[in-house]
Amino acid sequence: MKKKVEFILNELIKNYLKLKQPISSTSLKNLANLNISPSTIRGYFQALEKMGMVQKEHFASGSYPSLKAMGEFWKNNFPKNINFSSLEELEKKCKELDILAFVKVFENQLLKEVYNVENKFIILEFENDESVIKYDENVFHLLKSLRYLHAKDIIKILSHYNIAKLVKKIKNFQKEYTINQNLLYNKFSNLNLEFLNEVDDLYINYNEKFLIKKYKLFNNDNEIEIYLIGDIYSNFLELFESMKGGENE
Repeated sequence: MKKKVEFILNELIKNYLKLKQPISSTSLKNLANLNISPSTIRGYFQALEKMGMVQKEHFASGSYPSLKAMGEFWKNNFPKNINFSSLEELEKKCKELDILAFVKVFENQLLKEVYNVENKFIILEFENDESVIKYDENVFHLLKSLRYLHAKDIIKILSHYNIAKLVKKIKNFQKEYTINQNLLYNKFSNLNLEFLNEVDDLYINYNEKFLIKKYKLFNNDNEIEIYLIGDIYSNFLELFESMKGGENE
């Protein structure tokens, strides 16, 4: 019984995410191609309603999943890993589905050269960026020895020598992109962007009916952080289908 009720709830959620409207037992039977009668589905709906997982707008209307049901669903159905093809593809899908995304890309650039400017400054020339720090003879010779290494390896070495200021500068080579930015000014105007730094995995706000999912992945040796932000009823499933290789493992 329990598995059947969960199955019916999952089918209701999946179809509600697509249609964004309450679904009757007959409609769900047809939409999900279920081999059970509408009256049996209504019985499952009633059981789910008692559990607080399904709601109705009024007695004669169709059913839709509650916030509680959506929270449980997303905890179990966000894939652990996703593939990232391009910003353009992500932007296209996010706009279509009304989802906000923040993308941070740390490019693992090669250190090409290190310059001493009149014993006043040190300039680090990377492939696409550069950084300037005050001159220190010991630091200069250390950095000279790190030429032709990549940024991530340099950060590890500098961290070992406790040169935190320079590590921070190199980490700031990170490029940041906001996708579907207009949502910041309406749906998520109360969102504190600094709060994103505290999100480790999945955050659900039931009061304001939104969620944040963080992914960390690597693409062409670049480190990428993606924050997906949407209404708890946003169709993230369709977004993941477009991000080939998303798996719930």
